[in-house]
Amino acid sequence: MSEEHAHEDDRRGGPPSEERVRLELVLFADLIQRLDKEGRLADELPFLLHRMGDLRRLLFDYEVRTTERLLPIEDPAERAARELIREVEESMRRAAEEWGAPWTPDADEEEEVDGENESDEEDEEDEEDEDGEDRDWG
Repeated sequence: MSEEHAHEDDRRGGPPSEERVRLELVLFADLIQRLDKEGRLADELPFLLHRMGDLRRLLFDYEVRTTERLLPIEDPAERAARELIREVEESMRRAAEEWGAPWTPDADEEEEVDGENESDEEDEEDEEDEDGEDRDWG
């Protein structure tokens, strides 16, 4: 019944039954005990690892689809917080596209330094005019 029942669950496409999970685990335990008694346990490690992978998939499928114990339980407040974060990120992305490069404090300092140099040059020109030296009254 084990082999037949296992294939029957696979054909149905539904989650594995508790009976099938129990049967597969018992058969695997029996296999390990038999190989140990025969002294072939170490020789059969590749097969056992492959079989353990199959059992792991079966157990995971059972836990998720039958018991639903491994499904994440989503907190409404956490979902709202994630949505808010997504909205803010999207808003920032749209703003960056619209405005170009984002503002940085370094950019402001560079503008101030450039602006100070220009105003210093203008002040020097104004001083020359006040002295009467470079006036062109033409």
